[in-house]
Amino acid sequence: RDDEKIDNMQQALDRAVANGVKNLVVQPTHLMHGAEYDEMVEAIDAYKDKFESVAIAEPMLGEVGDDATVINDDKAVAKAITDEAVKEAGYDSMEAAAEDGTAFVFMGHGTSHTANVTYDQMQTQMEKLGFTNAFIGTVEGEPEDTACDEVINKVKDAGFKKVILRPLMVVAGDHANNDMAGDD
Repeated sequence: RDDEKIDNMQQALDRAVANGVKNLVVQPTHLMHGAEYDEMVEAIDAYKDKFESVAIAEPMLGEVGDDATVINDDKAVAKAITDEAVKEAGYDSMEAAAEDGTAFVFMGHGTSHTANVTYDQMQTQMEKLGFTNAFIGTVEGEPEDTACDEVINKVKDAGFKKVILRPLMVVAGDHANNDMAGDD
């Protein structure tokens, strides 16, 4: 649309080699260690002998733990997204929103990849922060406890009457427009 040319992974790696890059540092824009992250690492692995060193940063939500109780330091993103949600909704705090009967539902994409536990870890982090009105859901309903129907039931059972939907996605495009805010 804007006449921008953006490399795919192979093109970017080929260009780095052609430009004589010796130490490659990759900063992914992925939310989690899912299928796309695995594909990126696999593509980079095929080129690692062309560089003196290769470093790949963690995705935004960090490493995947074994279960929902394993929270790493990168899960501190929970505080950042709730702070922004509260501010945009016009509340002073998550607690003030809860007192007003307002819940926040943060909707991720969802995945059948083993990284789906990341969504449950994010819910655990919200609970550890004391946010009784923060819920993690997924558009694709994976893991199952983050499916829309399940999250609706959790919000109702907790007694909240108002819900603010927020995307938990790097790019809130089609899913945010159609699945969260549209007829889908």
